[in-house]
Amino acid sequence: MKKLFFLAALFLTVSFMQSCKKDTVENPEDLVAPTLPSQETFIMPFTGYEDLDTTGFVNPNSDLDERGGPTSFRNWFYAASNVFVWNVVLGVGMAVPVASFREAFNHTPVYDGNGAFVWSYDYTLAGATYIAALSGRFVNNNQDVEWVMNISKVGGFTNVEWYRGIVARDQSGATWTLNHQPENPQPLITIDYDKNVATGEFSIQYTNIIPGNPDNGDYIIYNTESGDEFNRSYDIFRGADDFLEIEWKAPTNEGRVRNPKQYGDNDWHCWNTDLQDVDC
Repeated sequence: MKKLFFLAALFLTVSFMQSCKKDTVENPEDLVAPTLPSQETFIMPFTGYEDLDTTGFVNPNSDLDERGGPTSFRNWFYAASNVFVWNVVLGVGMAVPVASFREAFNHTPVYDGNGAFVWSYDYTLAGATYIAALSGRFVNNNQDVEWVMNISKVGGFTNVEWYRGIVARDQSGATWTLNHQPENPQPLITIDYDKNVATGEFSIQYTNIIPGNPDNGDYIIYNTESGDEFNRSYDIFRGADDFLEIEWKAPTNEGRVRNPKQYGDNDWHCWNTDLQDVDC
C-alpha cells in the first residue's frame, strides 16, 4: 500500500511539474510586445489656448472688461481663459507623466517573464532625473492592453505608480487614472478617450477626482468633428449651474462660446478669424 501511495504521489508530482512547464514561455523573444498607445489617448490638445497674451493685436486704448481682456476680444478671451485654467493646472500636475509617456517611444521593451513587456529608461525634466518603468500586458482576451507607469526620482521618491490605464488594442478607446503629489500619492484625474477609427474623429475628457477637493467632478472635454462650420469644441463643467460650451473652426480660429451663467442668456457669442467679437 505504501508503495502504491508513493507511486501515486510521484505521478501527481510529475504531472504538476509538466503542467507548469507548459505555461512557461520557451521563447520569449518570439512574443510580440503591445504597441505603445498614441499620445492622443492621453494628452489633450490645447492648441491656440496656450496663453492669453493679446498685446500684439489689441488697440492699447481700447476698454478692458472685468477679466482684464480687451472688450473687442471679450468672447474669445472669456472662452480662452477658461481653457487656459485647465491648461495651467494640468501643465503642473501632468508634467512628469507626460514627459515619461513621450520618452517611452524612444526605447525598446523587454519581456519580464510574467506576461508583461517593460519599457525602462531614465529622462531629465527641469533639472531633475527620473527613472521610469512602463509595463504593458494584454488583457480581456487580448482585446485590450493594461498599462502601468512607475516612476522614481533620483534623490527623491521611489517607485511611485503615477498612472494606470486600459487601452483598446485598436486604440479606439482608453481609460486612464493619474495620481499626483508623489511624496504622498493621491488621485488627480481620470482620462476617458474615444475614437471613431473610420473617420478619425475623437474625444478626450479629463475629470477632477481629487478626494475632498471642491472641484471634484469638474471636467473638460475636447472633441473633433467633421463639418464646414465648427470642427473643434470644448465642454467645461463646473457644477450644475455652470456649463460652458466652446466651438471653433481649425485652423481659421473663428468660433463661439455659450454659458448662461456668464452671459445671462442661452445664446452663442461669437468671434471672427482675428478673434474679434462679431454677431453670430
